[in-house]
Amino acid sequence: MRRGQHSLQLMCDSTPDRSQGLWSTSCSSRHVIFRGGSQMTFLVTFDVSPKAELGDRLLLRAKVSSENGVPETKDTTFQLEIPVKYAVYAVISSHDQFTKYLNFSTSEKERTSVVEHRFQVNNLGQRDMPVSINFWVPIELKGDAVWTVMVSHPQDCSIADCLHLRCDVPSLGIQDELDFILKGNLSFGWISQTLQKKVSLLSEAEITFNTSVYSQLPGQEAFLRAQVETMLEEYVVYEPIFLVAGSSVGGLLLLALITAALYKLGFFKRQYKEMLDGKPADADTASQADFNCETPPHLTS
Repeated sequence: MRRGQHSLQLMCDSTPDRSQGLWSTSCSSRHVIFRGGSQMTFLVTFDVSPKAELGDRLLLRAKVSSENGVPETKDTTFQLEIPVKYAVYAVISSHDQFTKYLNFSTSEKERTSVVEHRFQVNNLGQRDMPVSINFWVPIELKGDAVWTVMVSHPQDCSIADCLHLRCDVPSLGIQDELDFILKGNLSFGWISQTLQKKVSLLSEAEITFNTSVYSQLPGQEAFLRAQVETMLEEYVVYEPIFLVAGSSVGGLLLLALITAALYKLGFFKRQYKEMLDGKPADADTASQADFNCETPPHLTS
């Protein structure tokens, strides 16, 4: 209690009222002169057990009395009813084991592959609580099927407008851990509409609860939502026929280039000239021309 700039020592005692199910706290300070026009402020802090059940509203009642025998009036009593919210700490996160990557070819757009996304829900608080787990998944794009999803978890799950799945958990116990699996056949035909070679498949999950009764611990609201991402990538399959045809054409071009180079170096010049003259070379003459040797002077007799 503060009066002006001075603090006063108070003696307080709390006792339960069995008949009304209430607690009564009485604080008194003796030998205090409460002068006219002055004001006192009481700062009251309640230590509440995390397992306490206070209902949805809390009634606070305060009454002031004096030894001077001042009669009790409406101004000497005040009561206030305030709503009660219980602090909770729920967390949802993506599980480590899920389909992280898939590749496909243009010729495989009609096939499907099984994709699995997993989420983990934990209650790290000190109170059991009913929650709902909401999922958002892509299942259709401009008339083309994307993902046929089913939720694997023994809870009440319903599908709304083909995009939103909700699983109700009547009581998420203290330190409970739940796994939710989104699993289904993924089609590839819709990816061509994105005009991209790499596409991300995202699913989102969120924990919701009655915010008029429960309140997430301050600063922990981000842990009520999570995402799982699968990367899809298209690759090109080359046909063997085109590879063989391309190799053959390349080989012929290379042979033509080699032939042209040899021609420019004169490799075919002699044979080409003889073909134009129509006179095949005589073998003996050619032999003499090629191997004509003179006898050195010092060997002549």
